[in-house]
Parts: sequence; structure tokens; C-alpha cells
Amino acid sequence: MSYLKAIIPIIIVIIIGIAIVFNSGQENIEEEIVEKKQWITSGPFSIEKHQYYLGEKIFLTVSGIPISVSGEAVFFRPSEKLIPQEFENMEGVTKDIIQTKEKYLGIQFDGKSKENFNRYFEPRFNEFKNICSTSDLVGIWAIVFQGTDYEPIYFEILNQTASWDDRTFEPIC
Repeated sequence: MSYLKAIIPIIIVIIIGIAIVFNSGQENIEEEIVEKKQWITSGPFSIEKHQYYLGEKIFLTVSGIPISVSGEAVFFRPSEKLIPQEFENMEGVTKDIIQTKEKYLGIQFDGKSKENFNRYFEPRFNEFKNICSTSDLVGIWAIVFQGTDYEPIYFEILNQTASWDDRTFEPIC
């Protein structure tokens, strides 16, 4: 009888432990689903969110590019200058982008050589590209997937820094 008195509490503790492990696993799965919902996606291309602070890195995640797809992911920053005529013939570049954006960065992709990859960059001042102040970075950006039928992805860089970032972003030009 004393043998049963010792086994019953052990069994109860094991059941409670299993229930706790199972519930915490469910919470992790739910958190992952919530995190994935925030990603902005166009075909196999995704970025983390709609808005970024000055100085934040922008992660481009690419997964499952078809073998037949190749081209360039072109990041356009806000600009008051008109874009040169050469961009008018770029696939996926709308008249709005041509008139209000300027090419900041291009990332080549080819499904034949690599179907999954990640790239990141931090929009920064660059005297050679005449990006001298926050006004050159702040606003609506566009990512155009040249060579594909995928829709552009739009995101915004806010005119503020994250609470952990103590940089001042003073003009350089």
C-alpha cells in the first residue's frame, strides 16, 4: 500500500510535466505563426516588416525561386530627382517609381544556381551616391523584381531611430 502512495505522486508530476511541455510547444508554434504573418511577401521574396527605423537593417529572404526565374531585386529609395530614361524599360518599374524613386541597390538572383538565400543591408549615407542626410533615406522605398512578374514590395523608413540606437545621423555633405 505504501508503494502505491509513492507511485501516485510521481505519476501526477510526470503528467503535469508533459502538459507543461506540450503547452509551451504550442505557444512557440503560435508565436512563429504570428511572426511570419508580419513578413511582406511577393513570390519567393520577403522582408520582415512595413516600417523600419533609420539605421535598421533590412533583411531580404528568398526561398524557392523557380529554376526558370532570374533577374535583379532592385531597391529604390525616395528621391525628388527624376530617374534616368534607362529605367523606363525595366520590367516591373511603374511610372510612379520612375518619377519618385532612385536606385539604391541591386541584388542579382538566379533560380538555376541558388533557389534560397538571405541578404541584408542598412540604408546609409553615401557621399559618392549623394545620399547625405536623413531626407535622402526617409520615406517609401520600393523593391522591384526585374525579370519577373512579381509585384513590387513597398516599405517605409521612418525619420526616427530605435530606442537602443544612439547615432545622430548628422548630414555628411
